[in-house]
Amino acid sequence: MNAEARRTPSNEPPARPRLTAGLAAFIGLMVAPALVAFAIVLGAWAVSDEVYAAEDAPSGSAEVAEWKTNLVGICPIH
Repeated sequence: MNAEARRTPSNEPPARPRLTAGLAAFIGLMVAPALVAFAIVLGAWAVSDEVYAAEDAPSGSAEVAEWKTNLVGICPIH
């Protein structure tokens, strides 16, 4: 085969990319942090009104589950 024959493209279509298990795992690991962050923000948004109302209430009149307070505490937006 000469150099000219190597430079000309073949008439065959290029091979389709395959979705292997490794590629799927890589994509999952790349997307997972964004999904976790979204879940934290959404959860904090859902319980933030209850947490802030309990903080503003007179002492002992309203209690909130500790996980709700922690969730709002770790969310940087709330």
